[in-house]
Amino acid sequence: MKAKFFFFPLLTGLLLFSCNRELSNTVDQDRIFTVYELFYNANEDKTYARATFHFSNELGTRLELADPSNVAFDGDPLTFNPVLAYYEREYAGFVQSGVFEWTDTEGNLFRNAVEVHPISYAADIDTIARDGSYELFWSGGPLLANEIVTVTINGENEQDAQVFATNNQGANSIILAKDKLEKIGHGPGTVFMDRSFIPPVSEAPGAGGRLTGRYRPENQEVFID
Repeated sequence: MKAKFFFFPLLTGLLLFSCNRELSNTVDQDRIFTVYELFYNANEDKTYARATFHFSNELGTRLELADPSNVAFDGDPLTFNPVLAYYEREYAGFVQSGVFEWTDTEGNLFRNAVEVHPISYAADIDTIARDGSYELFWSGGPLLANEIVTVTINGENEQDAQVFATNNQGANSIILAKDKLEKIGHGPGTVFMDRSFIPPVSEAPGAGGRLTGRYRPENQEVFID
């Protein structure tokens, strides 16, 4: 099955991020926008703790922390990736919760606790028909406030991936609409599902921030009929 849908944007991103970053001591510390994510990928059985720093807002220039600024997760220092311009630490297995700690160049400490809410497919999927809508059920509890489930289906054809999402509180399923399913090529495909918990940040500079706990169960290989 082709995978170019994922590789081309990644290559483009690598070029952009590697060229577009500055040191954090060149900007007003109160204008740094913080992005934290704790992400568990069941396909790898690995958890990633990631922190990204931007100037002014989430679309702003990415920043590399300058001494003495530093960032850690549960006391473990995160390592800077100079190509993707973010900080990361990997853990074996499922890490359900923890605390990000960032100290800026002026010695101000910001602490933000995060948790990941598990999700799994309620049943294995063999075939998804394109001649009508499809209701996909999950297990792991209904959606709570500040949660969203995203389902991406990548089909056989180039650039035919479709994204479906719901944030309806109490939901245990998501409706995959017919008009989007029709755009996916006939043949084998892959279903990716993510459950994201995005509570308000507890502590951040004036620019604000975003905090996410995300869980991805093992992908489902399906036939798009």
